[in-house]
Amino acid sequence: MRALTLSILENKNITPLPGSVEGGVLPALVSGLGPVHRAHLAAALAASCGRPLCVVVPDDAAADAMAADLGAFLGRPAAVIAGRDHTFYAAEGVSRGTEQKRLAALDALLGDDPPPVVMTAAAALMRSVPPEVLSRAAFTVRRGDTAAPEDLTDRLLRAGYRSAEQVEGPGQFSRRGGILDVWATGAASPARLEFWGDEVDALCAFDPGSQRRTGEMKALRVLPAAETLPSLAEGGRSGLLDRIKEIYARLNRNAVKFDVEKLRRTLAADMDALESALEFTAADRYMELIYPRFATALDYLAPEALVVLAEPGKCGQRARDLLKQAGEDIRLLIEGGTLFGRIAHFYNTWELTAQRLADWPVVMADAFTVGRYPLEPRTTMGLTAKQLPSYAGSGQQAAEDVRHWLGEGYRCVVLAGDERRAKALEELLREKGVGRVFMDTALETLPAPGTCAVAVGGLSAGLEYPQIKLAVLTDTQIAKSGLRTARRKRALPAGARLGSYEDLAVGDLVVHETHGIGRFAGIFKMPVDGVEKDYIKICYAGTDSLYVPATQLDLVTKYIGAGEDTPVKLSRLGGTDWNRARSRAKAAAKEMAGELIGLYAARQKSPGHAFAPDSSWQRQFEDAFEYTETDDQLRCAAEVKRDMEKPIPMDRLLCGDVGYGKTEVALRAVMK
Repeated sequence: MRALTLSILENKNITPLPGSVEGGVLPALVSGLGPVHRAHLAAALAASCGRPLCVVVPDDAAADAMAADLGAFLGRPAAVIAGRDHTFYAAEGVSRGTEQKRLAALDALLGDDPPPVVMTAAAALMRSVPPEVLSRAAFTVRRGDTAAPEDLTDRLLRAGYRSAEQVEGPGQFSRRGGILDVWATGAASPARLEFWGDEVDALCAFDPGSQRRTGEMKALRVLPAAETLPSLAEGGRSGLLDRIKEIYARLNRNAVKFDVEKLRRTLAADMDALESALEFTAADRYMELIYPRFATALDYLAPEALVVLAEPGKCGQRARDLLKQAGEDIRLLIEGGTLFGRIAHFYNTWELTAQRLADWPVVMADAFTVGRYPLEPRTTMGLTAKQLPSYAGSGQQAAEDVRHWLGEGYRCVVLAGDERRAKALEELLREKGVGRVFMDTALETLPAPGTCAVAVGGLSAGLEYPQIKLAVLTDTQIAKSGLRTARRKRALPAGARLGSYEDLAVGDLVVHETHGIGRFAGIFKMPVDGVEKDYIKICYAGTDSLYVPATQLDLVTKYIGAGEDTPVKLSRLGGTDWNRARSRAKAAAKEMAGELIGLYAARQKSPGHAFAPDSSWQRQFEDAFEYTETDDQLRCAAEVKRDMEKPIPMDRLLCGDVGYGKTEVALRAVMK
């Protein structure tokens, strides 16, 4: 994709831009760019200048789209750093998912080869753990290292990890003699360390459900489990405790701008928690005491990095909206005695952030040249670029456009998600009468004028540059015509973590990680400290109800178990039934695991038939299927084939709802 990535710089209007980056004639403003063109320009500048890249975008949705396009253009995943919700209240269960993604991305920027990063305006403003603190707190374990299990356990506790009987999510660890299981922050799966004395004898990833190994690991990177931890303060928990005691001693009982007595109670409760070594979920209240130096995600960028500010006007507006809302929230928390005003500094202003951005070479990319910009551009450029619309399933229209472009001497590129879909696209174009079309899977060079290359890749939209006569289409624009039809969207399975409250219907049974089985009763707006926020209501046994903030939906799952026709006993808030049920389930799982180990051992010793690898007939048979395979289908088919090629009996159950393609996977096995 490198040839396609650099192609945007062939436009004469912006050809001098890489020289401006290296020559210091910045900030520069490039107008006329849609979302996909902004990603194209950022990737091209990073590739041509050989600099680390940071793209600042207005919001989370823009960040995800930008990261996907950058990954396609640059051939490596882009990290996303978004803002997060602060935890200012003590809570039994706290969602840390966003924090842990932030920490993983920030740590990656400190490496020798930092990835391209997409940062939201909120993340650029928000106070963060300083780079030097994160560097001290993070550590790496490798096979062959000398490290006592007790020492690693102690380091995990200081890093905010919780001890559990069995790891079930990031931020947990479990030790059983010479085996230490850790689900590290930012890791896709947990890791198992096996010790021989004080030496790490084995290091592997494993499946948390089956507890079976899934592959060897070269190293395990362990990051803090949360962004704000008392143990990371100077002097640790005791140092933070001393600083809170100083505030408590100096409080003026006659203060009129806040509730002094409520603040005294808040400080006293927090001091008790620190002295008792209890989990301290509201550490964000004391972020300034823990990290005296004000740092943001921008502090993690390398000095030689290139910054692309996408839609600077919109970024500024999003930043001001955030500061207005956050300022009102913090004011109410201060007045209510939850925060101490002198240490409640959590955001930079947009103006200060813009001044900070000026430390790097900055290119501002926008659709139009309008209004004022956060940095006064020294160079202004315009580009004629078009973002191509979807063809809404009309393969004929797509083919006619390609024929038109080729007749005008354009270079055309059609991108497909994989090689099989690329072949289908090539056949479609030929069937529709498009000549001079050929396959170039890796797209090492752009096609000659008047020709069309079909390659493997993916962008959020198609694009056209009339000045250099280049058009790029994607297979997602040409859905359903000639190409095999994509399947309908899969419904949310029971037991899955909720991504949105739209996944729930009133009356659904749900399970809260801490409080047990309840029934979803709807969405409610509730005033908290004078600000209305969304909560989901869960009804429990009797008249008990729980309101869960919409930002903590990852603590709630849909219930799996008895069907709706079978009565289900709801948990009682504050009772012990739920903890007893969890304990019984874990004990039953252990017993079943023992039985399964014996069964699998016997199966491994039994002889079976090993089938031959895939033949050309097998591949022709699979290419003839009508529908585009889902990722799950491809994975299952590959797993079934691997099982069939082993000299031991197969042990596999293929599951899926009606119409999701079990038969297609089974027929591949029949053919084999």
